[in-house]
Amino acid sequence: MEDIYLFAERCEQRLKTIERDLAELKESDDELREVKETLITLSNDLEHTEEQIARHERKLEEIDAAPKRRIQQIIAAIITALAGAVVTFLIGMLSAG
Repeated sequence: MEDIYLFAERCEQRLKTIERDLAELKESDDELREVKETLITLSNDLEHTEEQIARHERKLEEIDAAPKRRIQQIIAAIITALAGAVVTFLIGMLSAG
């Protein structure tokens, strides 16, 4: 009879241990869900940040290219003015001559 009580007591102790372990697992599961949600949020934020960085890089490239285009316009204007002056000089020389 005593063996039955010992067996019942051991079973009860095992049940308490299992219940405690189960509670810890549920807590860990909740924490893992929170971590998962946080990672999803961070992933979305990172994707958005990468898009912003790409947009800023394009804008910087445009800003960087603007002076180069302006210098090319100035050089083209100078060449046009010089060509016009040479043509005018040659026409003047031909009509005076």
